[in-house]
Amino acid sequence: EHEHEHEEAHDAHLGHQHDHHGTDPHIWLDPDNAIAMLDAIEHTLSDKDPENAPTYHANAEKTKEKLAALSAKIEATLKPARGIPFVVFHDAYNYFEHRFGVGAIGSVKLNPEAPSSAEHISEIHHKMKEENVACVFSEPQFPAKIVSVVSEGTNAKTGVLDPIGSELANGPDLYPELLTAISSSMSECLLDK
Repeated sequence: EHEHEHEEAHDAHLGHQHDHHGTDPHIWLDPDNAIAMLDAIEHTLSDKDPENAPTYHANAEKTKEKLAALSAKIEATLKPARGIPFVVFHDAYNYFEHRFGVGAIGSVKLNPEAPSSAEHISEIHHKMKEENVACVFSEPQFPAKIVSVVSEGTNAKTGVLDPIGSELANGPDLYPELLTAISSSMSECLLDK
C-alpha cells in the first residue's frame, strides 16, 4: 500500500506543470515546514479523535525531536558548502536552499516538462562559466543528457539530486533519508568528496 501511494505521489509530481508563477510547491524540503505540517496533522487528529490526543501529541513531539536532530546534521554537512555556486536541474530546492544556507545560481530547465530553449541553455552555460560553478545536478526521474550538454566546456562536476525520493524505499525513514540524500549529494559534489 505504501509503495502504491509513493508511486502515485511520484506520478503526480511528474505530471504537474511547474508553472507556479514564482511559487515553489516543494515545501517538504524544509524540515521547518514539515514541523508545521506535523502540527496541523496533530491538531486535526486530536480534534477528530480527542480520546487519542495524548498519543498524537507524544508522537508529534518525538518526530519534532528527530527533525531537529536531522536539521542540525544537515546544517553541519552543508556548512562548508555555503557560497559554492551550483546549478540544479529544475528550481525545486528553494526551501531546502534557504533553510540550509546554500543557493543555486540557476536551473537547467525552467519547466521540467518542457524542453529548454536554446537561449536558456546558452545563458545558463555562460553563467556557469562566469560563476565557476562547482556542480550541476540532474534528477533521476529525468534524462541527464541536457545536464551533460550544459556542463560541457566548464569545470563543473555532475551530481544527482532527487526532490521526491524516487529511488528510496518507502517506510518510516523515507523523509529523513530523502533530506540526508540531498545534503550528502550536494556535499559530495560541491566539496569534491
